[in-house]
Amino acid sequence: MDGTFNENDLTRVIEADRTNVWHHLSQHQQFITGADPKIIVEGKGMRVWDQKGIEHLDAVAGGVWTVNVGYGRETMGDAVRDAIVKMNFFGGTVGTIPGALFAEKLISKMPGMDRVYYANSGSEANEKAFKLVRQIAHKKYGGKKHKILYRDRDYHGSTIATMSAGGQDERNAQYGPFTPGFIRVPHC
Repeated sequence: MDGTFNENDLTRVIEADRTNVWHHLSQHQQFITGADPKIIVEGKGMRVWDQKGIEHLDAVAGGVWTVNVGYGRETMGDAVRDAIVKMNFFGGTVGTIPGALFAEKLISKMPGMDRVYYANSGSEANEKAFKLVRQIAHKKYGGKKHKILYRDRDYHGSTIATMSAGGQDERNAQYGPFTPGFIRVPHC
């Protein structure tokens, strides 16, 4: 950790976090009653450092399984920077050169698949999967079949529909009612 934040900067950051951020899958009462939220300030490889300079092994890839390649990858940073400067975003209603070529590469590695749907998150990807399944069932069965099975203890995201397919009652508490048509089944 290079220590670019001094104690005064961190005090402001911690207070800004405590006051303004709602952390995913976290109980916030602890921050109200005095505990400081953990602030990750730097990462390199599979290690991250918090505001106190404590090194942690990131065993969950960014907290939600999204940083599988580690931190500090300069070649990736350069590629992302170049892409952002050239064409940072255009809605999925039209194609882009990187989007089309990456889809082609993905499909070449996924036998039996012929389309890619780009999503911003796992929750959004699962929502799209639910919609596709129900659309196909509607066309094939006239809307008579719409139920989706999910396993007890599964996690599919944090939107209402993905929580409807999430078998973790403690995470779902206080957010219902949920989307109908999702059926929980036990693990085999």
